[in-house]
Amino acid sequence: MRQVNIVPPEAMQLIDETAVGPKAASLVRLNRIGLAVPDAFCITGTAYREHLEQNNLTASIKSTLEKISKSKPGAKKSLLSEIQQAIVEAPLSEQIRLQIKNQYRKLDANFVAVRSSGTAEDLPHHSFAGQYDTYLGIAEFEDCIEAVKKCWASLWTLRAYEYREKNGFDHLKINMAVIVQSLITADTSGVIFTADPLTGDRCSIVIEACFGLGEALVSGKVKPDRFTVGKNNLKIHYYTISEKKIECVLDSKGSVKERSVPNERASVCCLDKKQVKQLAKHARKVETELGCPQNIEWAICNNKIYFLQSRPITALPPEKSWKDRQIWCNNLAKEVMPDVVTPVTSSLIEAMLDDFIDPIFRMLCMDRGDHPIYGLVAGRIYFNANIWGSVFRDLPGTKGLDFMKSTGSHKGLQEVLERLRTASDEDLPNLKFNRLRFFLKIPLIIIGALRNTPGKGRRILAKVAAINEEWSQLDAASLTTEEIAMHCQEIMTPSRELLGQILYLLSILLALPILDMVCTKWLPEGNTNTGKLLAGLGDMDDAVAGLDIWRLAAAVNARAEVKDLIISNNDWCTIESKLSQTDAGKQFLKNWDKFMDRHGHRCRAELELYNKRWFETPDYILKLVRSYITQIEKIDPLQSHAARAQQRRELEQQCRQQLRNPIKRFIFNQALVRSQQGSIFRENVKSEVIKLLTTMRRMLIELGKRLNEKGVLKNQDDIFFLRLEEIAPVVEGKADFDIRQVISNRRAEYDKNSSITPPDVVFGKFDLENFVPDTWDEHAQVLNGLGVSQGVATGKARVILRADTQEMLLAGEILVAPFTDPGWTPYFVPAAAVVMDQGGIISHGSIVAREYGIPAVVNVSCGTKIIKTGQTLQVNGNSGVVRILQ
Repeated sequence: MRQVNIVPPEAMQLIDETAVGPKAASLVRLNRIGLAVPDAFCITGTAYREHLEQNNLTASIKSTLEKISKSKPGAKKSLLSEIQQAIVEAPLSEQIRLQIKNQYRKLDANFVAVRSSGTAEDLPHHSFAGQYDTYLGIAEFEDCIEAVKKCWASLWTLRAYEYREKNGFDHLKINMAVIVQSLITADTSGVIFTADPLTGDRCSIVIEACFGLGEALVSGKVKPDRFTVGKNNLKIHYYTISEKKIECVLDSKGSVKERSVPNERASVCCLDKKQVKQLAKHARKVETELGCPQNIEWAICNNKIYFLQSRPITALPPEKSWKDRQIWCNNLAKEVMPDVVTPVTSSLIEAMLDDFIDPIFRMLCMDRGDHPIYGLVAGRIYFNANIWGSVFRDLPGTKGLDFMKSTGSHKGLQEVLERLRTASDEDLPNLKFNRLRFFLKIPLIIIGALRNTPGKGRRILAKVAAINEEWSQLDAASLTTEEIAMHCQEIMTPSRELLGQILYLLSILLALPILDMVCTKWLPEGNTNTGKLLAGLGDMDDAVAGLDIWRLAAAVNARAEVKDLIISNNDWCTIESKLSQTDAGKQFLKNWDKFMDRHGHRCRAELELYNKRWFETPDYILKLVRSYITQIEKIDPLQSHAARAQQRRELEQQCRQQLRNPIKRFIFNQALVRSQQGSIFRENVKSEVIKLLTTMRRMLIELGKRLNEKGVLKNQDDIFFLRLEEIAPVVEGKADFDIRQVISNRRAEYDKNSSITPPDVVFGKFDLENFVPDTWDEHAQVLNGLGVSQGVATGKARVILRADTQEMLLAGEILVAPFTDPGWTPYFVPAAAVVMDQGGIISHGSIVAREYGIPAVVNVSCGTKIIKTGQTLQVNGNSGVVRILQ
């Protein structure tokens, strides 16, 4: 194609990209695929080159470049300004001027935009985006000529010069074309990225929009509305509506000016759903045509979409792998599995978790396929958040739920929710949700939930208690080694059946938010009643455990001869021997044994089979009894618990009297009973599971002892470093691996992981080498969290990081812990309030705090790092606020 100075609209299809630059060429291709592009003509790079030659500027520029190469850095800008000024001041040849004038008149536009189109723009590894000038609102021909020359001159700005210098471009060989385009007086305008420029996600389209011309957005003077759309299905995954206080518009002379947006309009979305999808659909088409991710400028005028320009996104972050896109959280796992898990426990969880989780997916008419529910991070259990993000994206009626309220000040959880809301389809698993089947199933789900009565829960617990009783009668020492190995597998059957009751548990716990809603809307004191209606229920196994330790302490305190022995510095073995010599001592031992029979299976991190139970660590319980004895005169938790139970019963009656409408009273009664019994069932069913696992632990200990005696295992507790499916082959001598070497390697990995403290939330793969711990404000005086047990309490803080340490909580102190599980319950007994870094409305600590009637706030994030033992705290369980008073 012969070189020309001007390419008119009718010849744009024959355009030579080397002469006009990729920006102009892209407009032609957009028009070719049927998209609306404003009429335009192009002034080629040849015209720019002729302008230089006819005005003897080429030699002058070359001379100036030589001066720049020898000058000080501070002189560059001044020398380049001379080049710019010379280009603008030099007269345009009459031939070129006449050609531009003819095409300008043919456009017949009220206003035009004059845009630079560098011929080296947006090469595969280089982007000149934003380095050259654009002029809007040109209304007169002379102004158009001036703008064209200024576009040429923008080739010689300092940043354009330095970019070329840095990337090895020959300054004298770079040309500048110019596009003169009819200006769309936009009602709304913005940009589209066909890949997320921040994350590199190629499966999402990001649309930013503002009122008026795009100048307000490009200049950063207004924060745009932002939409994330799935590229495949054009679903709007996430959007934020900003307060757009100004808009850029043209005045009568074509000048761009800023105009205030009325308050009532500023926060209104500037695109409707249909427009968002149209823009995304067109952008997808543009990317396909141009062959790579695009940054597209667009405008809407009178409901018609125009595309102003499109350029490649040349600096996208690398596309993330599947592993890099996964989000892992241990918030739900920490309550029962806070530490590194041993291989035997890990294999147990693998075997049982499907029975625990998959019934939920079947009920929701979803199929999770082989997408993982959990994974290991530094040897610890972390749940996969992506799968639950997919559940709540697909499930009808969940989009309006504000989960952010439950995160408190936990930055990790907040970021999880933010990322899941903006996640692309590729990030979230396809659960093959059958929407029609789900809607047809809703009546059955409701009927099933109504049939899940508290009575059914009691029958479930009674059945499992009977099974536990049978298993507890087994004497592992009397069994053969092969029988023990067989029973380790058999005991998993009732455990899996019990975990399969998750749907019952979920349905009965759903009554809690209903009760909270009823109290909030129908009762004078609002939701402050909710916690009080769940206090002093009794029969909650782990809550009773704390009170039973207090009963042991009270019994000791009443008999001087027993008390003297208990508070001595002797260990339990020595004390037990001496207690058996007196009648009072024998009575205490009966009480002690009764306690261990009911609660001895508990411990910190009780789902881990490797951990010793309370019945195996009597000195730990002895320590708690001694601590309680010193506080007998200060508090009486038994009397307080009884008083809370009486207050609860009175409040129940008062609420019923206030609800005169029989239908409302019926709903209240149903929600109340189910919430109360649901809390009890949640704790007691977990207790029964732990009893079964404790029986398994007894068998494993006996098995480890025998294999050690036979020389198969180096140490007795090596048994915990075998997986369950490996035990039978090891016992039978059929293992196809080096047993001692494998166990040695696993122990080394266990010890290494135990020395690591990974964050609560991990995005992608955990990289220990580049891991940067969260920061926190050490001087913070107000900590926000989630209130889970109502009330306000003030007291001295005691920060305790592990439930099995020597540190004890004193009466009236406020327990500050990273999380709590049943092993922490004894610390709740003397506590005035509880503050936790992590937790939820139905987590163990929340339920026990409500049972004891003490204020509790969870998800305070770095509370254990900010709060110091001895500081005075005010814990407001109503608002979820913790204040450090001094």
